Amino acid sequence: MENPKIKLLYIAGSGRSGTTMLARLLGELDGFVNVGEAARYLFDAPMQARQVPCGCGRAVSQCAFWKEKVQAIAPELAERGAAVVRMRKFASLLMASGGTNAPKQYRPILEAVTAVYRKVAAETGCKVIVDSSKNPANALLLSLASGIDLHVLHVVRNPHNVVASWARKKGYLATHPAKKVVAWWWSYNLLSELLRLKAQSYQLLRYEDFVRDPAACLQRAAAAVVDLAPSADFLVGSEATVRMQHVLAGNPDKLDSGKIRISDGNGGAAGSRSWAVNLTTLPLQLRYKYWPATRGPILRPTSTTSSI
Repeated sequence: MENPKIKLLYIAGSGRSGTTMLARLLGELDGFVNVGEAARYLFDAPMQARQVPCGCGRAVSQCAFWKEKVQAIAPELAERGAAVVRMRKFASLLMASGGTNAPKQYRPILEAVTAVYRKVAAETGCKVIVDSSKNPANALLLSLASGIDLHVLHVVRNPHNVVASWARKKGYLATHPAKKVVAWWWSYNLLSELLRLKAQSYQLLRYEDFVRDPAACLQRAAAAVVDLAPSADFLVGSEATVRMQHVLAGNPDKLDSGKIRISDGNGGAAGSRSWAVNLTTLPLQLRYKYWPATRGPILRPTSTTSSI
């Protein structure tokens, strides 16, 4: 009997947009498992060399859940995968055919990542895998796999708060200047919108809307992937109880379990850079309704051909 397709909920968008938090909460839903940035980590030798720990706190090479899965991908294949998901290859990935017609050079990579996801699904018994790798090129590559049913949740966050977050040292994550962060914010968000052309479903979610009503946003995000969204009984208002999860890469907050508070800790923190950030991000701020300021939510599940 042919293996059923893996339901993958891929969280796309710019870094420091709350994706680690959102993925952890989605991973608490019954039938969902959060693997963190697995699609990125598996083909990112520099990140593996930095020994970023698993969400369980152990080195990935010592984690019983991930050790063999990561080692199953040969270094040379990981290098080929890393080359394929560079942003300059985005157009080639977007135009590529998927399934049995996928380009020959992509097939070993697709087979390797699909095998990892299948092992995760078999060991956890999950119905949906949540991957928060963010990079839209990784998502495009996954869309070509015949064994993966790709659903995209595109998360955006006010660029002022993203810039402020990257300016502050956080655990093993480096700091980055505003100029670089704004470039990432533009490219990752614009290209993430194109994922609607390849995904089974696409949703746009502002992190600020998630903070205001996390339960409703989780339910809507899950409902796009499964027929009936499971209960979020681990969530009470803006406080959630989160268990340890085997999460690859991601924010150091992944190492905390127990009760966590959902908030936007960088609100209004961009300070003297605000004018420059506004000047360089205004078109997308208008598109995502950050300017002029609005409290109206914009989470909109769409088909692969609908506009925002």
